[in-house]
Amino acid sequence: MKAINPYDGRPELLPKSNGIKKYTALGNPDKLYCDTDYCYVNDRKIKKEIIKETPEDMFTFLPPKDQFMKEFRNPCWKGKDLENEEKLFCIPYLYIIGFTKCGTTDLFAILKNHTHVSSRAGKETHYFDRLRRGRIIRMNRKPTRLPVSFLSWSNGGKYRQNLLSTYRKDPDSDILFHGITMDATPSAVWDNEFWEIFHPGYREPPVTNADVIATINPDTKIIVSLRNPISRMQSAYQFFCAFHVYQCDRPVTPEKFHNLVAQAVQIFRDCRKTNTDRGCVYSTESHQLATHLYASIYSVYIADWLKAFPREQIHFMMFEEHISDEISSINSICDFLGVSRFPVEYMRTYLEQHKVRNSLKDSARIPTCSLKLHNCSENSLNRS
Repeated sequence: MKAINPYDGRPELLPKSNGIKKYTALGNPDKLYCDTDYCYVNDRKIKKEIIKETPEDMFTFLPPKDQFMKEFRNPCWKGKDLENEEKLFCIPYLYIIGFTKCGTTDLFAILKNHTHVSSRAGKETHYFDRLRRGRIIRMNRKPTRLPVSFLSWSNGGKYRQNLLSTYRKDPDSDILFHGITMDATPSAVWDNEFWEIFHPGYREPPVTNADVIATINPDTKIIVSLRNPISRMQSAYQFFCAFHVYQCDRPVTPEKFHNLVAQAVQIFRDCRKTNTDRGCVYSTESHQLATHLYASIYSVYIADWLKAFPREQIHFMMFEEHISDEISSINSICDFLGVSRFPVEYMRTYLEQHKVRNSLKDSARIPTCSLKLHNCSENSLNRS
């Protein structure tokens, strides 16, 4: 006998539309109950620095963690939307946070085909790295507008229908809806650009995206995709220059890239004379370089995410290992997420039809430049 879904016929839990975008002010610790370093909102202890760079409704609208609905595996709660109607609000169970040009698009495409994984929206929502600070989605742009409200963001997408379709009643569990939602924004791991505007006087960012997501839900699961840092940087240079993200002298050539790498390495070394490695890596000035050198210094960013989350909640995927045995790689990710594995025949058919992109043209491979970067890495750019 088919189990009865208790949410059938409950239109108040389904959106009438994709929601209404709403912009709001940044948080003000002076309006909250705070001590010297922390504010206390809805049973959460929140660093004052987080409050200053997030929408004012992020933690006032978000309920205490123990009020997430027990019948959902994914963190969800009921609240009033912008039209004052009761809706189901959810935040991601899983974040694919990066790194850029490390196969995250293909990973996202595979996972969103799982019956128990909802994408909430398209890839690269950029809420935590950009929109919450009043930046636009396009990278390297200063905050020029009010931040997107947390209420609006948590009310968007078609994930509700997807979650409600995963109803299954188990005698040994209170969970009725076993689906999970994900957000895949591969710049979230490194993009804290223009943090200096929110935290003047600091040599390093006092908080990062990792701290914000962990404060919202400390049980969040994280996937980090890594790649040979030199190959990743070459791929990023080729991609971002082609799409006019950086002001590049097109067409890209090995010689041009070599000269830009030499410049970027020297800028980083000069920075380290007066600042810390972490301060130089997060420096917004360094992020304007077309070489994308800063995003290949993995150890600095990973250290911050490991401070925010337990090691068992972070899954590291090596891009080179992933493309050599994708079925085993996806199986390990499914196990990490606690969802069933894809049938082997399904995966074989899917992978045959969807070859992994992210290949690098031979014209962009630069042996002498790679040697320079390797030597730079040996001198602590990629400390473990």
